Formats: sequence, structure tokens, C-alpha cells
Amino acid sequence: MADPSGPGSSLRPLGLGEVLDRAVNLCVKYFVPLTVIFVVYAIPLAVVQFFATQDFNHVLQSLVDAMRSGRQGDQSTALARELDSMSGVNAWAPLLILMSYFVYPLPAAALIATAAGFYLGKPVTFGEAYQAALSRWLNLIGVNVMYSFAAGFLYLAFVFLIVLLAFGIGFLYSVLPAVGIAIGVILGVLFLVLTIGFVIVATLAFEMSYFGCVLEKQNLAVAFVRGISRVFVGIGLRRSLLVGCAFAAIILGIGIVTAVGEAVIIGFFKDPVLGTVYTTVVRIATSAFTTAFITIFYFDLRVREEGLDLQLAAQASGSLPSTP
Repeated sequence: MADPSGPGSSLRPLGLGEVLDRAVNLCVKYFVPLTVIFVVYAIPLAVVQFFATQDFNHVLQSLVDAMRSGRQGDQSTALARELDSMSGVNAWAPLLILMSYFVYPLPAAALIATAAGFYLGKPVTFGEAYQAALSRWLNLIGVNVMYSFAAGFLYLAFVFLIVLLAFGIGFLYSVLPAVGIAIGVILGVLFLVLTIGFVIVATLAFEMSYFGCVLEKQNLAVAFVRGISRVFVGIGLRRSLLVGCAFAAIILGIGIVTAVGEAVIIGFFKDPVLGTVYTTVVRIATSAFTTAFITIFYFDLRVREEGLDLQLAAQASGSLPSTP
């Protein structure tokens, strides 16, 4: 395999295995600078998240204690007692949302700039990465807003479609019960598969919008449109379904490891602080790999759709002006 940190001329269409291989190599080789980029955000986030989820930690602790006792009655009683004592959304929760929505674009953009720089053989320093991130910050917040509105609209359309299908299948069931059940099951499975596929590809569209905004300096509107078109049209859709399934599996695995590890730590050590430290360490470590993975996918997609490898080779020879 070509050195993932080599020059742009090493870019070429990659198979899924090669995408994973290059992501691992990029993450391992530049693990320290990538994680340092994210640490400055992850630690304050961990503090806010700890106070915002204190009630949940108490519920988890009581449930684990009851499960260890082996008595079903203890489990139900402990869980009910903790749920009754929960005060709902505390004052830290809005701050957690604000950090995730408005502050997160900064470290995300800095990670993108750093990972892309290393991948193309053009190292970026910590200061340069955050300088680039600050220059794109407002546009990235705008991207968040646009995707939020789009998600809200699609959610309403989803609910309307579900209700419409439910009425149609219900009417068919009242006339032909066996046919109604069969069609309901088929449509339900098909709808579930299509929904999962759409969510996977839409997630990659969001990532591509971030990458386009940071690396190509697209404004929020262009980044939004180009992110969607890159993964929902032509070869981008096929690649996104394939790579997106792998990415979803990675995220699911990280989520399981994080949740199980936190539950075990809180259950055995009875210390939610240790649980928060554990989740923060996992978040910092995995942010390097997930960013590297999406970085490889972004460049692979541009190679396939735009001939980026040929463009960079032509620029290197001086026959084309430099472009993002």
C-alpha cells in the first residue's frame, strides 16, 4: 500500500479494505497530533456532560447494584425509586446541547484540516488547524442549522408517510386480513431497510458538507448542496452505501464498548467520575480514527467523481493552477 501520508499523486480509487487500511495507518502514524486537536474540546465537554447526566448515572448505579443482588424485586424497586427522584432536565443540559451544536464545529474542522494535511503529505500544526477552523466556524454552524431544518422536515414527512401507510394497510386488513398482514410485513421490512440506508447516507452527506466547507472553503449553502449531491447521486450513492455500512458498524461498536465499559466501571467502582473519564478517553481515541476514516472516504469519493488525483498531478506538473 502506498504511504497514506504521501503526496497527492498517491491518490487513486480504493476498495473498502484499502479505505480501512489507510485509515488505520493514518490514525496510528499521527495519533498524537490528531488526539491533541480534540482534547481541548473533549475535556470541557466531559465536565459539562458529567453534570448534565448525573441523574442518569444514579439510575445506572442503582440498576447495576440491583442486578448484582440477583433479586428481581430489588431491580424494580431501585429503578423505580431512582426514576421518581430524577429532576428532569437540569441546568447543565442546555449547555451540553449548545456545546455540541455550536462549539463542536471548531474541533471537528481542526481535525479535518489536520487529517487531510497529513494524508496529502502537507502537515498542519495545531495553530494552523484551529486558525483554519475559526475561519470556517460560522459557515459550519450554518451547515448545522440547514441540516437541522432538513431533518425536521424529513421527520414530519416520515411521520405522515407512516400514518398514511398504517391507514392503507389497516383498510386492506379489514377487507382481506391475510393479504393485509402479508403486505404490511413486506412494506414494514422494506421501509425499515430504506430508512436505515437513508440515515447512513445522510450521515455521510453531513460529513461531506463539513469537509467541503473546511477543505474547499465552500460557503454554507454550497457545502450543504454539494455534500448531499456527492453521496446521493451516481457512483457516490453506491460508494456511500458500502462505506457507510462499515462506518455505521464502527460507530455502533464504539457505542457498545463505551456504554458497556461505563456501566461496568460505575457498577464495580461506584464512581461516575471514573465512568466519565473512561468515556472521554474512548471519545478522544476514537475521534482520531473516525476522522481518518471519513478523510480517506472524502478523497476517494473526489477521485472517483471529480478525478482529483489527475487534477493534483496536473497541478504538480504546473499545467493547472492550484485548486482546493
